Amino acid sequence: MRAIVFSGPSIPRSEVEALPGVEWRPPVSQGDVYRCAQTAPEVIAIVDGYFEGVPSVWHKEILWAMSRGIHVLGASSMGALRAAELHQFGMHGVGEIFANFRDGVWEDDDEVAVQHGPAELGYPSLSLAMVNARKSIAAATDASIISQAVAEALVDLAKSVFYQQRQWAQVFALARESGVDAGALAAFETWLENNEQDLKLQDARTMLTHLCLLYTSPSPRDQRPNLVCRLLL
Repeated sequence: MRAIVFSGPSIPRSEVEALPGVEWRPPVSQGDVYRCAQTAPEVIAIVDGYFEGVPSVWHKEILWAMSRGIHVLGASSMGALRAAELHQFGMHGVGEIFANFRDGVWEDDDEVAVQHGPAELGYPSLSLAMVNARKSIAAATDASIISQAVAEALVDLAKSVFYQQRQWAQVFALARESGVDAGALAAFETWLENNEQDLKLQDARTMLTHLCLLYTSPSPRDQRPNLVCRLLL
């Protein structure tokens, strides 16, 4: 089975290419899925993609790829957004981020958007994804590091920052200015050093796990509906 995976800041290229038969591509942009579909892979998986400054991947090219019998997956970032929008038409989402967009819990693109570095450096994330901030804050709350009230304040403050400038340092500065309990902030900051959550990476790895399962199953083109339901729903 041949699969093409579009990824960038959410998961290292090395992890994608570690799977046999998987071809890595940089973050998807308009026309990329159409061009890849013309080479007839069995699977196209979208993790990362451009949405500002570079035209985003079209919904129609994804639908066209699926019409040709190609199994299209989405997770983590742009993939999760497109899968949430197209899951009723056959695109299949993987992971927690996809589920929250599908169910309307999250709606804004800035939940997954990050500022990132160049391809030469491996597209390093230079800002904090809102979904990762939410996950870290929730984990700290579950661990009784911070109260629910402090958690809600931190989420609101993180959300108020433009995605390209969002950093933990800025969130903590805003929290101090807003009068959030200094002891709770200190405890959370210390906890973050070893416990920060990366939901985008987690969901991207979940997608790679699904690709591994696809490799051990019959071709998606041979029994696509049953395979999809068993692995992804």
